[in-house]
Amino acid sequence: MLKILMIDDDTINNRIAESTLRNHNYEIVSVTSCEEGLRRLSEGGMDLLLLDIDMLHEAGDSLIEEIRRQPGNENMRVVFLTISGYSPDQKEMERLGVVDYIGKPYFEEELVNIVRRVLYVEHENRILVVDDEMMNLMLAKKLLSTHYQVQCVSSGGEALTVLEQSVPNLILLDLHMPDMNGLSVLKRMQESDNQDIRNIPVIFLTADGDKETEAEIFKAGAMDYIQKPLVAQVAVERINRILELRYLQNSLQTEVEQKTKELEESSRKIKNLSMQIMYALTGAVDAKDQYTNGHSNRVARYSREIARRMGKSKKEIDNIFCAALLHDVGKIGVPDEIINKPSKLTDEEYEIMKSHPVIGANILRRISELPELSVGARWHHERYDGKGYPDGLKGEEIKEIARIIGVADAYDAMSSNRSYRDALPQDYIRREIEKGKGTQFDPEIADIMLQLIDEDTDYHMREH
Repeated sequence: MLKILMIDDDTINNRIAESTLRNHNYEIVSVTSCEEGLRRLSEGGMDLLLLDIDMLHEAGDSLIEEIRRQPGNENMRVVFLTISGYSPDQKEMERLGVVDYIGKPYFEEELVNIVRRVLYVEHENRILVVDDEMMNLMLAKKLLSTHYQVQCVSSGGEALTVLEQSVPNLILLDLHMPDMNGLSVLKRMQESDNQDIRNIPVIFLTADGDKETEAEIFKAGAMDYIQKPLVAQVAVERINRILELRYLQNSLQTEVEQKTKELEESSRKIKNLSMQIMYALTGAVDAKDQYTNGHSNRVARYSREIARRMGKSKKEIDNIFCAALLHDVGKIGVPDEIINKPSKLTDEEYEIMKSHPVIGANILRRISELPELSVGARWHHERYDGKGYPDGLKGEEIKEIARIIGVADAYDAMSSNRSYRDALPQDYIRREIEKGKGTQFDPEIADIMLQLIDEDTDYHMREH
């Protein structure tokens, strides 16, 4: 957190500034005497000094010099606090190295904007000045060094060489230079393989004031232009405006990236929670049948592999897995004595057992984000020939997700122990699926299940 010291004997204004800046995540310390201010500054750690200009007049200009003599405060950024409507002498501010001023009483937006600009925009910003006139370079360095780190070069070629080594925050570029003019330098920058170089904001320096030159400058991609000879206040204002815009753009990008990460993390947690709920619900269903515990998980894994071999997208595969995981959730509504009955079910009991697809669909249809869940639950016992239940759908009237789950469910039913029999031999299961192609099962999906069986030479797929 950036730390601000305020030296002002007006305690009311101090409280207003403290409240405003703390609300914007700055740490602020206020004192009412220059002696106390010097002591706090000598302790180090301050990033900005807000100094009442009247107290400076009482203490003398040497106060700022004394501050800058303190170890660690050589480059302390100083902002004057003045009465509303009073503008300090610009030359005096430049002489003292004061970067800006704020009028009292404070307006929150103005106070925060100036503090932010001074702390972030002017903080360690490096300006590259490119001009073939040595006097212009000397003037630019003198006028701008109070605010920025300034590097000067005298030709476009030299500027491009500097850019290969380090990237400044902004370039002041002379429009008219021999050998390579400013427009050519900007074009070379825009063609660079280095994205950082392409993104450097450029302000042209020119003595031209005609509209044609202005249009040419902006058409070339410059952010602004400043007329020669340089006027410090104009140059600093235009540079700060562009640097602040770039800072806000970068801050927005950072904020977007941070929010995106937060949303991704939130989404991940929600997805994990959803899966945990699904597994918990699946466990409750499977626990009703002591012989087929794990059935739903196995059917989900078989369905996922079938979907993968069908060339489905990751999202489709994930949805099919979830639907298969909950395909038997309707068994929650079927009495345990029917589910675990070791002998053949009566006609009445069989009708009750056949109700579980409808019960499951009614439970899951409220989950509107995943409509596939209720589809898999309701139609996984439909048959390709139309002789299934509960709706007697036929062929492609049955949603593909239910046709996939139907084959996977049938394989697991035959390959796992049941209350009335042990797991069936693999070759028998293969013959039953082969025989069911086009009648009980979708032929294409059945063929993929047969591939899985043929690859499972040791009959271990059901165990994993």
